[in-house]
Amino acid sequence: MAGDVARQRSTQEAGFRRWSTWWQVLRVVLLVLWICWAASSWWSAPRQASTARARADLSAGRMVSYQWAAGWDTDADWSWAEDRELWLTGRSGPLFVWRTGDWRVHYTEFDRDFTGPASPGSFDAAQYSGAEAAAFDQLLQSAELDRRWQGVDSPPPLGNLAALLMLGFLTVLVLGPAPARGTRWFWFWVLTGVPFGLGLIWWLARERPWHPAEPPPPNAVGRDSRDRWYAGLLIGIATSIAASLLLYGLRQVLGEWYVPHDAGS
Repeated sequence: MAGDVARQRSTQEAGFRRWSTWWQVLRVVLLVLWICWAASSWWSAPRQASTARARADLSAGRMVSYQWAAGWDTDADWSWAEDRELWLTGRSGPLFVWRTGDWRVHYTEFDRDFTGPASPGSFDAAQYSGAEAAAFDQLLQSAELDRRWQGVDSPPPLGNLAALLMLGFLTVLVLGPAPARGTRWFWFWVLTGVPFGLGLIWWLARERPWHPAEPPPPNAVGRDSRDRWYAGLLIGIATSIAASLLLYGLRQVLGEWYVPHDAGS
């Protein structure tokens, strides 16, 4: 009898170690995916340039795709897994966004400081924002470039990394062991609210099944003492505000090339 109990316990411990190893492998995979996503997002984030840079990239053959827009859509919903949106009106200009062969994305505005000839009837005002945009669009048409936005902010297949990370997080959160330090809803709001996927890093560092934490005992009144959903929501709001202020300050000091404008910042 004692031997059967010992064998059963040994089998359970072996199974636990095997599952623990798989959890740690998945933990490393998620971390590597996040690093790849963060690096590709920084590399391909839209950066402001001059109209002269747009002309130079076009003439040198570096421009591979482009999109005209009226501006950036500041009213679009955003999370760290989504990209900056363009405000499209069907008219070309004044905002012009283009991608080069190295997956860098740039944008500029035409007709802002344009002082060239613009006689009445020289361009279709219903189609173009101004004479400069109309003239440049004629050059684009002759170059026969790929006229679409088409996810130029992230090179494939890296553009799908955010979706893979979100799917992996939700799968483990719903089907995996119950969290020890916070409820499932707490971690859901932390991941979706904390900017740039940093909530995922926090989750990988301090929560089950990645961390050998045990659920805290109930408090004196028998209530679950784990962090609740409203704490995760408040953390997401607070960190979003703090990140926006921090990025604004860093952008003023380091410039847009190092701290580019991106969605939500």
